[in-house]
Amino acid sequence: MGGKSYFCDYCCCFMKNDINVRKLHNAGMLHTAAKVTYMRRFENPAQILKKEHLKKPCRRFFSGYCQFQLFCNYGHYSPEDIKRLEKIVGQQKKGRREKKGNKRSKKGQNRKTPPSMQPIDINKLKGFNKNLDWG
Repeated sequence: MGGKSYFCDYCCCFMKNDINVRKLHNAGMLHTAAKVTYMRRFENPAQILKKEHLKKPCRRFFSGYCQFQLFCNYGHYSPEDIKRLEKIVGQQKKGRREKKGNKRSKKGQNRKTPPSMQPIDINKLKGFNKNLDWG
């Protein structure tokens, strides 16, 4: 324990390195909101877009500040943000379609096996010269 401090990556703050202090901090509303905000970066954009289409715009957020942050029942995405999300989702769907199309086309093709995997041709071995000088 000693005099070292604990740094919370989500909240970007230092605190006393004590188990009770950390538990109290991790159970707090500000830490929970910061953690949800951080983890939302890794959420699927299609799911975010689907959720945001169902919400009405938040008046508090667009007038300056919403105390509920990501726990708000209203949407915090501007129309420009929604358009960017739609563009990202469209690109992801397009990329998936192209990958699926490439897999299907490769299945039908006969791929040439590498020389080490091909069967041995006896006729080639008969014409091989055994008297080679090495070195």
